[in-house]
Order: sequence, then C-alpha cells, then structure tokens
Amino acid sequence: MMISHSEALDIVLSTSFRTYTEEIEIDKSIGRILAHDVFSDINMPPFDKCMVDGYACLKSDIDNEMIIDSIVGAGDGTKYIVDKGHCVKVMTGAPLPNGAEMVVMIEHVEHISDNKIKVLQKSSNTNISPKGEDIEQGDKVLEKGTKLKPFHCGILATLGYDKVLVSCQPKIGIIVTGDEIIEPGDKLKEGQIYNSNAYQLINNCRSINIDPEYFGIVKDTYEDIESAVKTMIDKKDIVIITGGVSMGDYDYVAPVLKNSGLNVRFDSIAAQPGRPIVYAESDKKFCFGMPGNPVSGLVLFETIVKHFIYKVQGHDFHPIVHKFTLKKKMTRKKSSRKSYYPVELNNDNTVSAINYHGSAHLNAYANAYGIIAMERGVLEIEEGEIVDVRQI
Repeated sequence: MMISHSEALDIVLSTSFRTYTEEIEIDKSIGRILAHDVFSDINMPPFDKCMVDGYACLKSDIDNEMIIDSIVGAGDGTKYIVDKGHCVKVMTGAPLPNGAEMVVMIEHVEHISDNKIKVLQKSSNTNISPKGEDIEQGDKVLEKGTKLKPFHCGILATLGYDKVLVSCQPKIGIIVTGDEIIEPGDKLKEGQIYNSNAYQLINNCRSINIDPEYFGIVKDTYEDIESAVKTMIDKKDIVIITGGVSMGDYDYVAPVLKNSGLNVRFDSIAAQPGRPIVYAESDKKFCFGMPGNPVSGLVLFETIVKHFIYKVQGHDFHPIVHKFTLKKKMTRKKSSRKSYYPVELNNDNTVSAINYHGSAHLNAYANAYGIIAMERGVLEIEEGEIVDVRQI
C-alpha cells in the first residue's frame, strides 16, 4: 500500500535504536553528535577580567591625577591592589586588580609624567567582564544530541575539555544492482550506463562524516542480491541498496528483504521521484531499497535516509530551508504525489525551476541551489509566490 512521504518519514524516525557512544578528542569531533549534556565545572570568565588595554582604578579617581603602581598582563596571577589615587596599567584579558572598579581605555588618558596619568575622556562603561558573566559553574552549556560545529568545539575547549563523549557513527553498507551498470573508467557497451548511484551515495554519507563500505555492483538475480544483502546485513547497521525495487521481472530487492528476517515497513510512497522505496528493519538492522534512477536516490537520501542516520545517533536533523520568491510559474499535469524539483538562485534573490526531464536527469542538479516541493493536490505554483527552498 502506498503511503505519503511524511508518513514514511515518521515510520523511519520512530525507531528507538541508538548507536553506542565513544570518547574522542575534540579536534576530531566536528560533525559528530554529542552523547551527553555538557555542564560547566568553572566560571567563565574564571575571574573579573579587563576587557581593554587601559588603567584599572577607582571610579572616584577619574577626575584626579593617578599614580601608576604597576603593569598587569594577561595570564599574570599576581595579586595587585588599587588604592585611592593610584591605578594599575592592565592589558586586555588580564585579571582585574583587587579594589578596582573600572578600566579607563588607554586612548582616553594623558601621561602627566612617567608614572602619572590624567583621564581626558570619561565613560560610564567599566570595561570589566565580571567573573561568571558568560558561564556560571554548573550551567548546562551544550545539550545531548547537538551536532558539533567548530564553535561548539571551541566552547568545549573553553571549559577545559580535551575529549568529548559522542554517539558512534552507524556502520553503513552500499549495494548497487543492475545488469546494465558498469563502473566509471570502463568502456561503455551497447545498453550499458555508468554507475553514478554508488559514488553519489558514498559521498552523501561522507558529507555527514560517515565512511560507508561499498559492496560493488550486483547482478539482477535473486541469488546474487540475497547473498549481497546477507553479507552486508551481517556486518552493518544500515544497508542502502539502489535498483531492483520496482515491479519488473528482475526487481528482486523487495522479495529478498521480505525473506531476510527483516520487517518490511513500507515499499511505496506517494513521492516523485522516489515512489518505489523499501524500508525494512529489525531491532538493530535497517535496510533502504531505493530506486536506481539517480535523482530518486539523491532526493530520498536527502529527505528520508539522512534524517534516519542522524536519528540513530540521537540527533534531530533539520534541513536548511529558505523562503524565496518564485520567478516563473511552475505547472505539472498530475498531482497524486508530492513532487520535488531542482531550482537555481537568481541574481535578484529569486529562484527559478531548472529544466528537468525526470528522475534519470541528474545533471539538472549541476547548478541547483536546492529543491522545492509541490504537495499532493497542487498542480501549479504562480510566479511571485513565496516558496520554501530546501538547500542541498
């Protein structure tokens, strides 16, 4: 029975399976999924900190000449005290001397002598970052499930972490089926096409920090597909198969999966491209059988499989979606399925549909900024309408 794209995504994301965790160095953690809440053991800053180069003093002394007692640089742990009529020269990042109430910027003073200054320009800004202003000891700083970006790694380092607990990445295997498929680099014969699916999928996975295992091209026989699936399921958490999922005489993926001990949750969705997609699972094994047409694989990976890969690591993936004005009207003849189309970004910050011939037309995406969806029941989108563009 055909289900909607959103129903398929809900089924895929309903899994309770989560990968194990591992501790890794923070300089290798970019793109990984945080496996625990991070709380701070320290205040940040850990001391009252001088925010500018200048002179630390009492507020009551800014109308008077002040004697410079000493100089404090960043990292200087010496305890300095500011007395009335006196000041301490400080550098940006230095601990605030005891008793000081403000830091006058170095540009705002005049030197009366080698060790005496006068304030020329007064300000209400204290130029002090109080202890714990940014983070207080005990604060939750990062939440479990966060996909780590460079600034998250910087935050961890700020708190003194050199290692971090993250979710293990799922082990993924990729199988390509088709008697007509040959590897790039070989010479094409009549009736053959090059294998684009494998390398698109491999790099789809690598784009989210996962290095999959590629099984190779499998012939369109029940026995060969069954053997490949069994091999990969034994070794991997997730198996992605392309080709052989439709209703043709040589489409064996669905029956193989049904006989593999996995529970087939759906085998058809109301989406274009990508109607024939098989999703099968057990407690700890998952398999996606995807159409052989490369655009179908691209769209299904982006809108379903990627969400699932992140989910098993404990992360709720949200794609980047921008609103743009559509430059030229889009129409279609049938509206029984949700359809995805590539669009390009114009110089006037509008988007236009790219000339697109169907699910085999992968090079239509060469200059694509993203994809837009026409929902079921919608036959046209008028020029000037605001559309949601999913960046790819």
